[in-house]
This record gives sequence, C-alpha cells and structure tokens, in this order.
Amino acid sequence: MKSVFAIFILGLLLLNCKDKESEPLPAIKDIYGTWRLEAYERTANGEKTWELVPVSEQPYEITFRFDGVILNDKGLPACCTPDSYKLNGVLFKIEPKEKLEQNPQCNLVDCISSKWEIEQNDDELIISLIDTSPVRRSRYVRQ
Repeated sequence: MKSVFAIFILGLLLLNCKDKESEPLPAIKDIYGTWRLEAYERTANGEKTWELVPVSEQPYEITFRFDGVILNDKGLPACCTPDSYKLNGVLFKIEPKEKLEQNPQCNLVDCISSKWEIEQNDDELIISLIDTSPVRRSRYVRQ
C-alpha cells in the first residue's frame, strides 16, 4: 500500500515539473510575442508614405520576450537593440530575467546606438529610431 501511495505522489511531482512559460511583465504584456515587419516609412516629395516590404519565404520577425528582451527569428538576441525603449510614451528598461545566448551575427555588425520609441495599437506596432536623421520608422503586425 505504501509503495502505491509513493508512486502516486511521485507521479504528481513529475507532472508539476514541466516547464512553465513565464508570464510577460505588466508593462510590456501588450507587445509580448512575435511581430512581422510589414512596411517602412518613406518620404518622397515631402510626403510620408508606407512602403510595403516584399513578401518572402522568410519574413523579418522580432519577438518581445516576457521580460522585454528583443529576439530575432531564431530566438537569439536581436543585434543593435537598445537597453531601454519607450512604449506608448512610457520608458521601459530592459532587464533580462533569464540568461541570453550569444548571437554570433552581432559580432559582424557595427551598431550605432539607437533610441527606440514604440507605438502599439492592437495588432500593429510602429518602431521609430529617433536618434537617426531622418527618423526611421517601421511597421510590424502581430503574428
């Protein structure tokens, strides 16, 4: 009888050991997840328009991890991302809560520090690189 009870308890313990996905921080819960690049803002003759990115087999995607870390489509840290960003006008400092793998591609990139302002509205995200001249803006859609 004791062995049956012990096996039952062991089974319950093993069921509770499965990996649990971390809940996103409240400040970034609305942008948590994967976003696909849809368009770049262009200025022609003084008029700003959105130029759609050509559809390809492997679109450019970024993922906002539960702690605000920005990952590429392979789950590695995206290159040249900021230490903080403004999300709908509120400053968010990125503080990784889990270990980050090294992205070997970032060794090949010469990054210029960039300040990001992110505007999120439902399933659309606009990222503005505000310390570039002119300001570069790109539009993403939720996946």
